Amino acid sequence: MKRLYYLTDNVDVAKRMSDRLHHEGITDWNFHVLGRNKAQIVRHHLHSTTPLQELDIVRSGGRGVLIGFVTGILLTGYVALFTSFGEQLNWMGQLASIVLFSMFGAWVGGLAGMSSENYKIRRFHRDIVKGNLLLLVDVVPSQVAAVENIVMQFPEVRKGGEDTTFINPFAKPLVH
Repeated sequence: MKRLYYLTDNVDVAKRMSDRLHHEGITDWNFHVLGRNKAQIVRHHLHSTTPLQELDIVRSGGRGVLIGFVTGILLTGYVALFTSFGEQLNWMGQLASIVLFSMFGAWVGGLAGMSSENYKIRRFHRDIVKGNLLLLVDVVPSQVAAVENIVMQFPEVRKGGEDTTFINPFAKPLVH
């Protein structure tokens, strides 16, 4: 899926655009609004972003899983090969150890991600702080042209970019 980013400083325009996109079949699940004033977004019955979209939880958690998995393999391998306890550790114990390290890594990574802005929206930070609204529209590639035709009807809305909805744990933040 593609994610299209648009910016506007007018919540009424965002509401009208939301209504127009809904009329064309874009559901609330595929249209989100991020802004500094959450109450304003709710008052206008706009679908606000979720913490998973605002924060870097998924990306950091993915990194944590990978780090925990590798750590689990290395430590379990070390214990199995070089310690006396390794003779008593069967394959189920080794697997459980690797899974435990992976889950711990996911937990730590997720906690770390809760303290940082999502790497995909970080480039819009200054715009959001200034009071602009960031509109996130998730569509299949065949819907992009239809959405862009609708957006052209709103001169107060400017395109901020496009990306995929896939979260890459190794990606660097995009520069605005």
